[in-house]
Amino acid sequence: MRSRPRRIRRVVLAMLAMLLVAGTAGACSGSSSDRKLLVWTQLGGERELKAQNLVIDAFEKANPGVKVQIVPKSGQFTGDSAALIAAVRGNTPPNVYIIDRFTTAQAASVGLFEDLQPRIDKDGENLRSKYLPYAADEATYKGDMYALPFDTDVRGLMYNKTVLRDAGIDPEVLDPKNGPPTIDEVIALGKKMDKKDKRGNYTRMGFIPWDGQAFHATWAIINRAKWFDDKTCELTLNSPGWTKAMQDFADWAKEFDYTRVQTFLATYRPPNQPPTQSPFYTGHIGMAVDGNWSVGSINEYAPKLDYGVTYLPVPKKGDKPLTWAGGFALTMPKGAPNQDLTWKFMKFMAGEQGQRIYAKSASKIPTWQSLVNDKSVTGDQGIFPSMVKFTTSRPPLPVGAQISDSMDAAQQAVLLGDSTPAEALSIAQNRAGPQMKQFCPFKLPTHPE
Repeated sequence: MRSRPRRIRRVVLAMLAMLLVAGTAGACSGSSSDRKLLVWTQLGGERELKAQNLVIDAFEKANPGVKVQIVPKSGQFTGDSAALIAAVRGNTPPNVYIIDRFTTAQAASVGLFEDLQPRIDKDGENLRSKYLPYAADEATYKGDMYALPFDTDVRGLMYNKTVLRDAGIDPEVLDPKNGPPTIDEVIALGKKMDKKDKRGNYTRMGFIPWDGQAFHATWAIINRAKWFDDKTCELTLNSPGWTKAMQDFADWAKEFDYTRVQTFLATYRPPNQPPTQSPFYTGHIGMAVDGNWSVGSINEYAPKLDYGVTYLPVPKKGDKPLTWAGGFALTMPKGAPNQDLTWKFMKFMAGEQGQRIYAKSASKIPTWQSLVNDKSVTGDQGIFPSMVKFTTSRPPLPVGAQISDSMDAAQQAVLLGDSTPAEALSIAQNRAGPQMKQFCPFKLPTHPE
């Protein structure tokens, strides 16, 4: 009768021992959830996703047992953070959120991101100095870094040499060795390439000065517009540079006949058009303001295209080259789990190793300064990487998205003739200006020109 209780006792002790061992093993190895990372990315293009996954593969290989899942999360408009807001408020944020770097300050200002500066200071690596200055500036809010710059882009004037020759123009006139062309020169060259049918409809256009990347931000930067006054903490969207940009839009809309131009674009760039039929590739547009990302598209969809790239047009002959850049950045959402492992991943992906892999695969320009002139990383992008030395960015304001949306509306109103430049800019100022006041006092970061 005594043997049965003893057997029960031995079974119970054995089970307890097994549980103790299992618990100890769990404490040593960590739960599987502690080795998983979730990344949301606004870089959702096919080429970009493939390149990001290559970076993730390299990180997982260097960190056995870690698994990283990446999910595309593109917004519906500039600065759209609806999905992230819901996740942060619901205490279910991803580990990393890759965003349009221009919107960092805006999202940080409403508490969506962890401040990375304490981690950067603790590491003692002077991490900010590793990045291109303008990219690092865009990743800050009130002096602290809230993001790690990941890639960048540069804008220039692309020209179809075949179209130029057909119009009797020697493409050498746009060779970058001649320096930047003036705005008037580009407009004049474009007119020589224009063709119309018997009814006056365009069948070819040399240059459309409001199309694509030739939008308000580009012309504002060309005209050295002022966006913000540090002393008064006020937006300055009706400053002379902005006024010049909007007045040019008004003049060009009349000069080229805005309605006929839009009809031309609807004909030669209809919705859902195959990328191989881009009017720049097919010779229906001679020149266009575009960015380095287009090089990869040309290599894929129009590899035989005879084209060149020069600097953005400038107001006066002899003006120094200038351009502007955007790009993306890695952020850590507020309340993200596994923050130490998340930080390790962020530094890898946005660091030298990750950017080398990504930039080469996606035909992008890295923000890691030592890689910009590395031909093994950026070798197929022509003069674009060399433009980085005179590149700036849109001011990293916490109302950047509101400014962008307001200026979109202003540009459209001016082109349609619904508003004068002064009226359109006044509306934009009144729309975005008051929203800036809630963040005052505020000063923009500075870096050498």
